[in-house]
Amino acid sequence: MDRRIVTLLLGCLLCCLQVGTARAVATPSSPAPREYTLAVFPFLPTGNLEGIFAPIAAELSRELGKPVRFRVTPTYDAFIAALKEKKFDIVHIHPFDYVQFGQAIGYQPLVARTEGLYAEFSVKEGSPLKRLSDLRGKQIGTPPSTGSVTYLARAALQQAGIRPDEITIRNFPNHLACLQQLQIGSVDACATSAPAARVFEAQLGLKLQHIGRSQTITHALFAVHKRVPAADRERIKKSLIATKLETMDPKLRALFIDPGSATPGRYFQPVTDRDYNQARRIMQQLGY
Repeated sequence: MDRRIVTLLLGCLLCCLQVGTARAVATPSSPAPREYTLAVFPFLPTGNLEGIFAPIAAELSRELGKPVRFRVTPTYDAFIAALKEKKFDIVHIHPFDYVQFGQAIGYQPLVARTEGLYAEFSVKEGSPLKRLSDLRGKQIGTPPSTGSVTYLARAALQQAGIRPDEITIRNFPNHLACLQQLQIGSVDACATSAPAARVFEAQLGLKLQHIGRSQTITHALFAVHKRVPAADRERIKKSLIATKLETMDPKLRALFIDPGSATPGRYFQPVTDRDYNQARRIMQQLGY
């Protein structure tokens, strides 16, 4: 065969191999996700969480054009264990869990609630306790030991000059459980979020006496794992920033969002990792 023809055929074969290789590289190694999972740290009873976050999951499903399944874990420890295994695509997570666990394993902050987060200390109406310094020697209820309000409450007590050995802190499964224990006299005071205290007062038709509060930090956030495509991350962010939470029970909305701090369509604001440096400083203050 003519040498020029052989050279031409070899050149064509090489080109075909290069095109085939390029196509193989460009082909995704795995299909795009057919659905996402949204999970929430259990800061309220399961029924309340479902009433709040199932409508949000439905809104995200419509925006993304694929199912977003809401998942609630039975305990806080179960949530953290599943989080560490990266089982969730989207999470609603409190600041201290984000800085301790979420950021390191690839969860990226999108939006946070527009109101600030702080611990509010409540006592029963008529209590002789009037200020944080009066809590020395008392029993104080909080949500789980690793909850944001608990970290904030401990930092506030420290700043009030109360040493850890001068108080007894009792942890309860969630904010409402803590306030229930306050009413039956199991603790002298309770540290919760302000919305939880307001809803508790409304549900029971009673008044609590608020004797102090912690410093305010950036609130709990929605974060998305980096494996979620950038386009979907932007759709999720856009949907949350614009949401009016219209399909959520108003009573549950008041439990989740401070009614006086935001208007429909402005319940959430964009955040970055830097917004959680406050939480990092508090953990250093507490010796973590």
